[in-house]
Amino acid sequence: MPTLAQDQIVGAMDVGGAQKSCPSAPAEAGALLIGVVGSDGIVQPIPTRLEIDSDFIARASKAGAPEARFRFAGRCVEGKCRQWTGNSCGVIEKVLAGMTDQAIDPAAGLPRCSIRGSCRWYAQRGGDACRACIYVVTDQRADQLAV
Repeated sequence: MPTLAQDQIVGAMDVGGAQKSCPSAPAEAGALLIGVVGSDGIVQPIPTRLEIDSDFIARASKAGAPEARFRFAGRCVEGKCRQWTGNSCGVIEKVLAGMTDQAIDPAAGLPRCSIRGSCRWYAQRGGDACRACIYVVTDQRADQLAV
């Protein structure tokens, strides 16, 4: 699987701020692999984002929903996403509120991140989003049950 250089991503996800990336996207061809869920349920960011293809998805799906074991980033589609609240992403707001309600301590420092420059959550909530991000596991099966 090839590694994408920073300049290859800029066209799709403008680091300058125009196009934001969703840090909790579904496993789709062209999405970026940005983390692996550890046995403790905490996402371990990978140092270099990798573009996934249909072969990766097929292999990863043999062991269940890839979103339960990996974190992917894709293009933030804003109002076309059911998580969009009208002017922001509701996911990170729910995560931060849930962490407060359950007295979960955020990560001590900012975890490494290969998409911070274009991340919707970072643009929305800054470092607070980054310190909570490692606790987000995007298991699409739960979304499908909730529909």
